[in-house]
Amino acid sequence: MKLISAGALLAVLLASCQTQAPLSEVISQKYVHKYGFDVSEAEWSERAEEGQVVAELKNGVTITRSYEGGLLHGATTYTFPQSDIIEKQELYDQGTLLKETIYDLSGMPIREDVYEFDNRNLITLWDEKGVPLSIEEYENNRLMEGKYYTPDHELEAKVEQGAGERVKRDRTGLLISRDAVESGAIRKRTTYHPNGDIHAISHYKDYQLDGEQFKYTSTGKPLMRLHWDKGVLDGMKIVYRNGLKIAEVPYVNGEKHGIEHHYDDLGNLTADIEWRRDKKHGPSKYYTDETTDMEWFFKGQPVTADKYEVLESRDQIIAELSPDR
Repeated sequence: MKLISAGALLAVLLASCQTQAPLSEVISQKYVHKYGFDVSEAEWSERAEEGQVVAELKNGVTITRSYEGGLLHGATTYTFPQSDIIEKQELYDQGTLLKETIYDLSGMPIREDVYEFDNRNLITLWDEKGVPLSIEEYENNRLMEGKYYTPDHELEAKVEQGAGERVKRDRTGLLISRDAVESGAIRKRTTYHPNGDIHAISHYKDYQLDGEQFKYTSTGKPLMRLHWDKGVLDGMKIVYRNGLKIAEVPYVNGEKHGIEHHYDDLGNLTADIEWRRDKKHGPSKYYTDETTDMEWFFKGQPVTADKYEVLESRDQIIAELSPDR
């Protein structure tokens, strides 16, 4: 007797729930006995729920589910809206989801997920001609093995024992990204513009952005430089225009905090804006050749300079008297 892990069982239960269309979306449903004749819902239950249940949805999708002994068994199919062409097929064995395949309108496979025991699954992607783009093996959601092919079906990258390079292309063969994989997880991702130039270089840790990230225009000029800490902005965000720095924005734990600087195309300082915990706080200075204009804020609200001094002094006194100091 085969045993299934708790994680795999949860995946199966979730998949089974997804095959049940919301009743509000079903406009008609029929029951077909395994010997091919239609039965009522009551007869279906009396006859051990063996055969098929065919549901028509409001959006024109037809779902055909196969059962044996009341459990999903065999193929469950979903058509494209207003069509009898199959868009997705799921294969079950006594309620256990074994395989899921997605097709295009021409009947070519796009993606196939094969679910195995011990939290392992295989994912295959195809191009528009039906030629494999990639074949990957995951274990506990970590990429352990992978092979990646060019549009000419030549091997261009691979992952072995959780380490290597992962390549993603669209169905026409256009390069989307290249990933550096370590211990089954992405550590660095490089994405590309349609013309092949780099769009962004990002670093990851535990599936979250972590470290520096660089973004570029389609002509190769710098667009933005950011620093992430466990998925949130933390550090200086630098913005470029036509390859020149036009802004520096400080972040602490995902919030603007510090002095934000703006520059013109010649590198001249045009503005200093003070932030505290994601709200303007203090003076905002705007520079021209002749003058400096100032606006004052207190916790995001516009105030006069005198009012700011009063409120800031009050907060300092309260903080000094706080028992938590």
